[in-house]
Amino acid sequence: MNNLVSEKDKKVDEVVVRYGTKWLTSKHSASILAAISFAESVFAPIVIDPFLVAMILASPKKWKKYVLVSIGASVFGGIVAYILGALFFETLGAKIIAFYSLENTFTTISNNLNDNGFVFVLIGALTPIPYKIVALASGLLKINFLTFVVASLIGRILRLGLVGIAASKVGPKALPIVRRNLYTIAAVIGVILCAYIAIRLFA
Repeated sequence: MNNLVSEKDKKVDEVVVRYGTKWLTSKHSASILAAISFAESVFAPIVIDPFLVAMILASPKKWKKYVLVSIGASVFGGIVAYILGALFFETLGAKIIAFYSLENTFTTISNNLNDNGFVFVLIGALTPIPYKIVALASGLLKINFLTFVVASLIGRILRLGLVGIAASKVGPKALPIVRRNLYTIAAVIGVILCAYIAIRLFA
């Protein structure tokens, strides 16, 4: 799973954190972050983390506000992607997947969603697995909408909350710290949820 974060992604992170504060300190900074978070969840080939870190470095006292903005906009974007998957997959959703050459990833995610939607949406919202693809597949496969929203909220709160706390405490070194721990957290949560589901089904 570590290959989901490429060297190119890491370089982009460094550039955003180093130079992003120059344009993320305007009075429209929260709106810019919201737009980025929304776009990442629907179609954009970016990750929110470096932008969130850059904004927190620029205005450390506002880190909670920025985290909440990014969570809200990201989940809203996920809901839009879910709707695209449910109602407009052939006309829009499939084109987004093809544009980024993620057909194989989409197939794998779809199979996993069929097995256990809540767990996979949660892990997709928490880790560098493309959340937009998870959202599109959830809509296409008609995963329960409330299940999708709850799992997305929990995953994004854990993911972006961890990024926000790390950025406010340790600064630019937050991204590598978060990345090292996200996989461990996701694995632990996945095991706990699978065990819980198994107990509910067979107890």
